[in-house]
Amino acid sequence: MNKEGHVGLSMLFTTPVVLLYPGEIYDLGLWIWICFFIGMSTWPDLDLEFEMKHRGYTHTLLASIVFGIIGALIILHALPEHTFTAFLGGITGTWSHLVGDLLTFMGFKPLWPLSDKEIALKLFRSNDRRINRLFGKMGVLTLTLALIGRALK
Repeated sequence: MNKEGHVGLSMLFTTPVVLLYPGEIYDLGLWIWICFFIGMSTWPDLDLEFEMKHRGYTHTLLASIVFGIIGALIILHALPEHTFTAFLGGITGTWSHLVGDLLTFMGFKPLWPLSDKEIALKLFRSNDRRINRLFGKMGVLTLTLALIGRALK
């Protein structure tokens, strides 16, 4: 998937969290999680920026822990009470990316170093503009409606 697809998919995954969140919609903890979840959903593709093997080390559950730690460190000094929330946002945002890539044809090893098995569901090509745009638009629409619905309660 491309960036638009990954961000849209993460927004789709955020929608039920917003709808089921037991606290107020204005809760800072919810917004910190949303920002780190959506914001870090594209981080596994940093491998492209650093000319590393695509869908290698950055596309693993182990990398999700590293990205979660980075998220926690980013917020640690400013809002230490939300460090764990940022950590969870980083981890789960990475998982969202992995789920998106799992849907495509190109296999990868998300369980490395525990397993070298490549996985791919092969539902569509990662560069399919229509699919990526569809995920992007659906994500924006559903999350916007969920936020408006919760704000009007």
